[in-house]
Amino acid sequence: MTNKEKKNKILERYKNESIRIFVSNLIDKAYRYLNFEKIEYTHFLNLNEYNIAVSVLNELRVNYTVFSLDEKLTKKVIFFIPEYITKENTSQIFEECISCIKITSKCYNKLKHKDYMGAIYSLGIKHEYVGDIFVKQNTCYVFLIANIAEYILSNLFKVGNEEVKVEKISLFSDEIKNLSYGFEEKEYIVASLRVDAVLSVVYKKSRNEIKEKITKGDLYINDKEERYLSCNLKEGDIISFRKCGKLKFSKIIRKTRKR
Repeated sequence: MTNKEKKNKILERYKNESIRIFVSNLIDKAYRYLNFEKIEYTHFLNLNEYNIAVSVLNELRVNYTVFSLDEKLTKKVIFFIPEYITKENTSQIFEECISCIKITSKCYNKLKHKDYMGAIYSLGIKHEYVGDIFVKQNTCYVFLIANIAEYILSNLFKVGNEEVKVEKISLFSDEIKNLSYGFEEKEYIVASLRVDAVLSVVYKKSRNEIKEKITKGDLYINDKEERYLSCNLKEGDIISFRKCGKLKFSKIIRKTRKR
C-alpha cells in the first residue's frame, strides 16, 4: 500500500471536516519527516487532537516526541525529530520552536486569565498557536509557537486598561519549572445543569451567544467536542470554551426546591 493509499484509508474514518484537515496535515508532516529527515512539529493540541494523533502515528509506526510542561496539562506539541539529533539537543529544538512570554502588570490579583487571553486573541492570534496560560498574582506566563512571540512582544502593551511589561524567558528556567496549575474556586447560582445555562452565568454571555459558540464547535468537555446545548454537566467535568477559558465543574452545593 502506498503512502497516499494509507493516508486516504485513515481519513475515511473521520467525518468531521476540521478533524480530517488536522489528520491530513499531521500525516503530511510525518511523511516529510520520514522522507527528508526533517524536523516537523504540530500546533498546540488539545487532548482530543492529541489522542487522535497518537492513534494515527502509532498506526503509521512513526516515532515522535511530545512537548508538555506537565503531564496533567492538555496542551501538547508533537515533534518529529530525526534520529541523528541527540537527546541533548532536543531542549534546544524546543526552545527554537516554542516560546514563553512573561506579562507583568503593576496591579496584584486584578487581571484574570480571561483578560490576558482576550488581549492576546485581540491581536489576531489563532488559538492553535497558543498553549497553556498561567496567571500568578500580577504575572502571566503564555506559551506560544515561537514564530508569533516576537509579534506579541512588539504589539502587546495593555491588558484590559492596565499597562503591562512583556518579555521572553527561557522554557527551562527555574521560574518556569516552579509554575503550578490550578483553578480559582467560585460559586454560581444556575437555573439548571445544562451546559449552556452554566456557561451563560460563568462567562456573563447571553444564551444566544453561548449557543452560537457551541454550535460552531468552540466547546470541549473533558477534551471532547460537544455541540449539544442540552448536555448536563457532571461533577468533575473539565470544560474548555474557546477564547473564554477553562473551568472545572467541581460539585453541586445545594438545589433549590421546586414550587
